[in-house]
Amino acid sequence: RIQILFEINVKDGMSFSGALRLTDLNDFIGPSQDCIKPIEIPKNTVKRGSIRIDGKANVPQAKPVISLTDCLACSGCVTSAETILIESQSAETLRKLMREHCNDYVFVATISPQTIASLAEKLGCHFELTASALIHTLKLEKFAYVFSSVEGNEIAHFLGAEELINKLKDKKTPILSSACPGWICYAEKTHGSLVLPYISSIKSPQAILGTLIKTRVSRQLSLQPRNIYHLSLMPCFDKKLEASRAELTVDKTPETDLVLSSAEVLDLWENELKKFINDSVDVDKQNLLFNSAIDLDKYFPIKTLPGGFSGGFAEQVLRLVSMQLGDRAATTDNHKITFNTLRNKDISEAKVQLADGRTASFVKAYGFRNIQNIIAKIKQKRCTYDYVEIMACPSGCINGGGQVKLQNPLDINRLMDSYGSVIGDYSLLRDTFFAEFEKPDVFETSYNAVEKTVSAITTQW
Repeated sequence: RIQILFEINVKDGMSFSGALRLTDLNDFIGPSQDCIKPIEIPKNTVKRGSIRIDGKANVPQAKPVISLTDCLACSGCVTSAETILIESQSAETLRKLMREHCNDYVFVATISPQTIASLAEKLGCHFELTASALIHTLKLEKFAYVFSSVEGNEIAHFLGAEELINKLKDKKTPILSSACPGWICYAEKTHGSLVLPYISSIKSPQAILGTLIKTRVSRQLSLQPRNIYHLSLMPCFDKKLEASRAELTVDKTPETDLVLSSAEVLDLWENELKKFINDSVDVDKQNLLFNSAIDLDKYFPIKTLPGGFSGGFAEQVLRLVSMQLGDRAATTDNHKITFNTLRNKDISEAKVQLADGRTASFVKAYGFRNIQNIIAKIKQKRCTYDYVEIMACPSGCINGGGQVKLQNPLDINRLMDSYGSVIGDYSLLRDTFFAEFEKPDVFETSYNAVEKTVSAITTQW
């Protein structure tokens, strides 16, 4: 095996998204510009009639090809080599597919509320109008169905609460949330078997929606999973890497075919979004609704969830656990749950008294400084938390590496205000879901420690 330094140059003819060039893809921990994965290049055999120069056959060697699957299996970069992300999942990939295979697929999109908030801040309008503009644009681009990632969040919360209840009974906590792909890659590549047993087995909201779309929706439309193309609009570049995980497939078809960041969405459809916003005096209510993956005939408003800007995992799981094991008053969305700040603004804790007298601790930990402290506590066997909502980005998903670049870092407060202004109730959605899926084990996944393929000296951060 030999080590190859792999680099893609913009001048080599690859079409890069302007949004990606501007942000330089500096996701939370700035993955490497050069891929240093050791790959084996088979030597070409010398065929009869080859020309020899200085005793060596003049036969060109095969060019190394590195995929997102390689990134997942390599410990060279903690998350991924961004050049590979651009090559595999980009706005240009979507454009080409829509041009050449528009009639070969039913196109389905999932929108995250963080993306809507990011676009709303950039376009200077409120959340609802931006959601309407984005759904309208997707419909014009021949997307037959548009879902909200909040639907996946709700399912993940219920399954996560069920998982935690079982762990509490067996006294096998903490559980570390699994929704953040940057955190998952970091855990697999850096801490392996010491940390992975504590990570929730529940899929991320994006993966849950992907499962529903490639199973439930495909059956309702009498289509094979490969005939549905699922686009996910997310605030995070590493969601592209998550979509490439071998575990997240249905009949060998990716559950999520392509992920675009908020910045890429703006780069791709800014003119269309602005036109809709400028032309809209009265917002068409139909454009503010999204199809439910549970029932294609039902629509729900584009809303967010209480509990913060990263999907509300800690707060919602706390409410659901309280419903079964503790203070039932904390189960209503009207009951305010206070998370008290600990060492810094990106780590906070709330506690709830359980019926058996124990106190359960729920924590939100954002950014790698706080993640490292959580991991240190686990390794030293002195972690007293029961459930930890972990996100790699400081301030959580609302500040994801794929969001539209803010002119002023303080604008993050306006972004949060926009996100928090449209909290909705999805109880009808969850009731519909659990009436049909009694044991939804299709929404569980697994994680694997990545073998160290390079030395610590060459690891890129």
